[in-house]
Amino acid sequence: MFLSARRLLLRAALLCLLALPAAAETTTLTFLHLNDIYEHLPRNGHGGLAEIGTLIERERAAAPGPVFLTFGGDLISPSLASSITEGAHMIEIFNALRTDVAVLGNHEFDFGPEVAARRIAESRFPWLGANVLGPNGQIFGGAVATVMRQAGPLRIGFVGVLTQATALVSSTPGITFLPELQAVREAAAALRAAGADLVVALTHLDLEQDREVQRSTGVDLVLGGHDHDPAALLEGGVLLLKSGSDAYWLGVAELTVETLPGRPARIAAIGWRMIPNTGVPPSAAIAPLVAAVETKLDAALGERLATLAAPLDSRSATLRSREAAIGDFFAEALRAHLSADVALINGGGLRGNREYPVGHVLTRRDLVAEAPFGNVVMLLEARGEELKRLLENGVSEVENVDGRFPQISGMAFTYDPRAPRGSRVQAVTVGGRPLEPDRTYRLATTDYLQSGKDGYDLMAQLPVLVDASGAMLLVTVVAEAAKRAGTIALVPDGRIRALAP
Repeated sequence: MFLSARRLLLRAALLCLLALPAAAETTTLTFLHLNDIYEHLPRNGHGGLAEIGTLIERERAAAPGPVFLTFGGDLISPSLASSITEGAHMIEIFNALRTDVAVLGNHEFDFGPEVAARRIAESRFPWLGANVLGPNGQIFGGAVATVMRQAGPLRIGFVGVLTQATALVSSTPGITFLPELQAVREAAAALRAAGADLVVALTHLDLEQDREVQRSTGVDLVLGGHDHDPAALLEGGVLLLKSGSDAYWLGVAELTVETLPGRPARIAAIGWRMIPNTGVPPSAAIAPLVAAVETKLDAALGERLATLAAPLDSRSATLRSREAAIGDFFAEALRAHLSADVALINGGGLRGNREYPVGHVLTRRDLVAEAPFGNVVMLLEARGEELKRLLENGVSEVENVDGRFPQISGMAFTYDPRAPRGSRVQAVTVGGRPLEPDRTYRLATTDYLQSGKDGYDLMAQLPVLVDASGAMLLVTVVAEAAKRAGTIALVPDGRIRALAP
């Protein structure tokens, strides 16, 4: 009888244990995120790819669970060295960093689709582009729409999308860009159906588009690019994180995920950090790769061209809002090279974003840093009224400091920034004489603008006198002009004047 009672007690205890809920398994996922990398060296003590390599190594070693290194687009251009390597040096470095997954950025296409496809093939990590279709209607050039990765007990799905605006700002013949939000929704649903416990969206979109992805596509985490300021926003239990640019910060997102048999995974905690890349020693694994890039650059770009007798200001805010002496210099060199009546380039095409003091010795390295896109010069014909329309486009977004703002040679104009778009340009002169609406002028520009980029659609319709196939690189034209001059003493002369409010 005693044994029977004991058995009953043991059986009851066992039943009680079986009735207790199973303990949830907890996994902490760490996502190390970078985006928009144009420089391989530190600048003023910030950034640097050898230095970010050290931060990545530290975070991997300290993480309590699986770690993913992700990239939010814009890698192969417009870095200084990309004018020589077409971005191959960046792929080599990001292979060595052991990148897990990246999304295509608009600057991946600056050298055209063939180069982009080569860089994708050289990568030891997948590139995502769910909304980027090649001429055959399939995902472009070796990229993929999604990938699935195992992380402990979890299956993590990644989907990536690129802004449709890429068609307007880069070189994408034959490529179709589908609506971004729809592509994320469809890919996220497919990943869930394939067994993904969590879905991560890698995006190269502006902040407002990213917030729509965050709110309305059903993903669990958004790791973005395209914007150059670091940002972290948590809304509706979904974290959106961007890491600035040029590896100035390493973004870290940490998700603690609970799993129970037969139940969906649940994010129990969300954390994030932005680690500044300042005062960090270089990684022993990455430093030799960076040094090799410098050796190539020094050999190709160290040539001394001219000494500055006046300062030059290539900061983006200057070039995109008013006449700049460096814009004058580029435009003057372009006009003289093609014996044109006028020249027009976009302020956003100069990317050095720095101030050069008096006495600075200008080198080819400086000029390639200013014009890293490999644009070539072209000569067109434009009637006077067409020139005025081009100038109207150039000042149509001045209040937004847009890259279309014109830097010019051979002409001058006044505009009213308060007037409606399309009616801002007033007095225009060419060669010191009033613009003649019906007269035909020889217009020097770049292949980028001639293809209709930055809103210059009209240029694509103008007769071509010197096409891109027979032209020189803009940076070569300017370098030759600097070398001939020996000394550069340009200052803004008032060729672009805005009426005061």
